[in-house]
This record gives sequence, structure tokens and C-alpha cells, in this order.
Amino acid sequence: MKKLCLSSLLVLFVILLFLFQCLAHDIDPIVSTEWLAANLNNPKVVAIDIRKIEDYKEGHIPGAVSAYYGMWATMKEGWHTELPSEDDLFETIGDSGIKADSIVVIICKTYHCFYQVMAPRVLCTLCYAGLENVSILDGGHEKWVREKRPVSTKPVKAKKTVYRGKLNKEMHVDKNYVNNHIGKATFVDVRELPMFSGERKQEFMGKTGRIPGAVNLPASAAYTDLGTFKKKQDLEILAATVVGKDKSKEIITYSDTGRCCPTWAFILAHVLGYKNVRVYDGSFEEWIKDPSLPVSR
Repeated sequence: MKKLCLSSLLVLFVILLFLFQCLAHDIDPIVSTEWLAANLNNPKVVAIDIRKIEDYKEGHIPGAVSAYYGMWATMKEGWHTELPSEDDLFETIGDSGIKADSIVVIICKTYHCFYQVMAPRVLCTLCYAGLENVSILDGGHEKWVREKRPVSTKPVKAKKTVYRGKLNKEMHVDKNYVNNHIGKATFVDVRELPMFSGERKQEFMGKTGRIPGAVNLPASAAYTDLGTFKKKQDLEILAATVVGKDKSKEIITYSDTGRCCPTWAFILAHVLGYKNVRVYDGSFEEWIKDPSLPVSR
């Protein structure tokens, strides 16, 4: 009888855990323009437009708050793409009208990969800050306009809140962790092939190359020519071809400055269900400035 009770309690616990995990996310990681149009008046939905302020003023999705990209990623101490401090990040979240239980939709430009990668970067930053219900508008502002949906030139004043979350520090790794996990973790370099292969480099980068053992999965490969994400099954094939089908393996993404690496971290973890994905935020910019660290070409 006692064993039966314990078994029943265990089954109940597993069911409750499953229900809790399902309830923890009230939104898909990528939402359509149809979904956003139907939910603009939902009081829990906070749409943030991360385009430049001048783009926002020219026309934005009705109800969207201007929260330009530079609020979420800063240049600090010579590094091009750094997370804001905890206090600054929480203040920005609150000033944008975002609460712990808000459903956040990120809107960005999508006509070029330079802009496309901004939305996953902001999403990962919000998840780092402890928010759970964060999504990206598929196709961004351009798709909304192409479909002749309404736009507004009236600025939206956010209903400021005081946000206090718990940082998800396990999302990120530093160079020492990376160095100690060469040959153990799978490193995904999301730069374009010429950068990965060492044929070219950004002007501000001191040298060419990549982290030893890294595989290449460019951020641009995640998008269609119209700036939407590729279909889930196509993303699954891309990912499986490069990193394999084992969704429990440790994967660490990096790029030149950390700006682009959240794209595949977001897709692998949030869309495809890989369980152990992290971001090396310092990325290759930090890596090559330490002469003691190995570089492959």
C-alpha cells in the first residue's frame, strides 16, 4: 500500500511538473503577424520595436513601444557588444513597460541579416534577465507592412514598471570556460564562411581564424530571402547536419563580437529543443586578444 501511494505521488509530481513547464511559456518563440494582429489589445502583450527611433517615428505597429537595439546591447571597455549591467537592464525592462508575467514580442527590421540578428540578441538578453514569455515577430516590421496592416506614427508611452528578476547566468560562458571545454563541447561559429575559414575578417578584428574544433552555421542561413525564419523542419535539418541530433550535448555559439551568436542559440534552444545551449558573449573579439589562447585557420 505504501509503495502504491509513493508511486501515485511520483506520477502526480511528474504530471504537475509537465503542466508547470507548459504553463511557463504562454507564447511560441516565433509568432506570426496574424497572431500579433489578433493580440495587440491583450493587456499582457508588450510589443517592443527595436529599430532606430527615426524608423519608429516614420511608422510602427500600433501599440508597439520604441525600445531601440542600443538599449539592450552596449559597447563597453573596447568590446563591441556587451550586456548592460544588471541595474541598467532591469531599469530598461521596467521603463519599457515589461513585467515578469508580460508576453513580450520583439519587432525589428528584417531585410538584411545585419538587422535580423538583433531580435534574437534582444530575446536572449531578456531571457538572461529572467523573463520567460518572449517571442520574435516573424518577418518583422517589413512583413507587417507588406501585408498592408495598419501602422501608426503616434508614439506609444510605455506604462513604466519596476522589474526585479533573477539573472540566468548559466546562459553565458567566458573565455576560460571555453578554453577548458575545447574537445568537449560543440562550438558553433555563426559567422559567414569566409570569416570562419579565415579568408576574410572584420576591419576591427586583430586576426583571422576560429576557435579550434568549431563548426560553421551562419546566422544568415536561418532566414529566407523575405526575412522570415525558415520553416522549423528546414532549421532542424540545418542544425542536425552541423551539430548532430543529440539534443542533450553541450553547444556553445559565438561570432565576431557576440552580436550574431544568439541567433542559433535561440533557434537551437527555443525552437528546436536542444537542452544545453550557451553563448560565448565575448566571442572571437575577446578570444584573439589573449595570445595564450589557441586559434585555428
